[in-house]
Amino acid sequence: MNKIAYLFGAGASRNALPIVNEIPSRLKSLIDLLNSEKLQLSAEDKFTDIGLKNLESKNVYQKELITDLQWLLDESSKHASVDTFAKKLTIKRERKKLDKLKVALSIFFIFEQTINQPDKRYDSFFASIHNELYDFPENIRILSWNYDYQFELSYLEYSGQSEISNIQTSLNINHKYGDNHQRDKFGIYKLNGTTGLYSDNGWRQYMYATNLNVEIDINFINQIVRNYTAAIYLNNIYSNFSFAWERENPEKSIVEMAIEASKDSVALVVIGYSFPFFNRDIDRKIIGGMKNLKRVYFQAPDAEILIERFKAIKDDVENIELIPKYDLEQFILPNEL
Repeated sequence: MNKIAYLFGAGASRNALPIVNEIPSRLKSLIDLLNSEKLQLSAEDKFTDIGLKNLESKNVYQKELITDLQWLLDESSKHASVDTFAKKLTIKRERKKLDKLKVALSIFFIFEQTINQPDKRYDSFFASIHNELYDFPENIRILSWNYDYQFELSYLEYSGQSEISNIQTSLNINHKYGDNHQRDKFGIYKLNGTTGLYSDNGWRQYMYATNLNVEIDINFINQIVRNYTAAIYLNNIYSNFSFAWERENPEKSIVEMAIEASKDSVALVVIGYSFPFFNRDIDRKIIGGMKNLKRVYFQAPDAEILIERFKAIKDDVENIELIPKYDLEQFILPNEL
């Protein structure tokens, strides 16, 4: 059975989530939402269950979240992308600001995915590859640079489950902390991690919101602000996504898992991924490990440009067929399936 690898980038979620130049305006909308009178948390009640001393009121922490989102808006407007700003913070070794950026950005994407329906192409993709026994083809491996929940939210109705963590297990999702790795099964490998939290070296996983298929009401705001407070103020809670240039634990490397899972692929399908320079070292490692590649499909409006960038990633392309695909209505299902 031919093994097929998919490589997903931000363009794969284009119909549900904002692209780089749209993030500032969407951040402004979220700030306005959190400032709305009907969604204000209590100025007297406190988050007594998270173990913090000298607690302020819930409303104080809600205002701190708004301040952090405004900071992210201001800074992202000054840079080419949020990634550029994050790289600058890394170079300057401003770890606390980088951690704040990750938390604020994660919460932004949580709200975006609660407000907007998932990109419908994921739904069609699952419907196509699912068999009558409600199982996935064992020869498909998905490598994704996206830390969103589009796979999880699209699979929600298929699984009959509502909690993100349970759906991730069903989909065999692997990320920086949270190893469901099974080499002989369908799997999704999130190279940048996912928009969650962890503690105890990854043994405990947390979500900013356990279920995104809900209305944004005061209870949802309470859950988000509570977990934001824990992420910012507790010393043993960390963001569960990282940028490509950040080092990770070599004993549990998501990159090594992705290489192992995809190394014998005969076809690669690239969907909405632009091969940015920030990711180039890891892209070289993963794609360089695919020694049996015969064909690569590039699905994007600028597919020809992506082919040229791909050639900078992989040297030995003479015997590989490079195929542009400009139809963006559905994710490609290659002939090798």
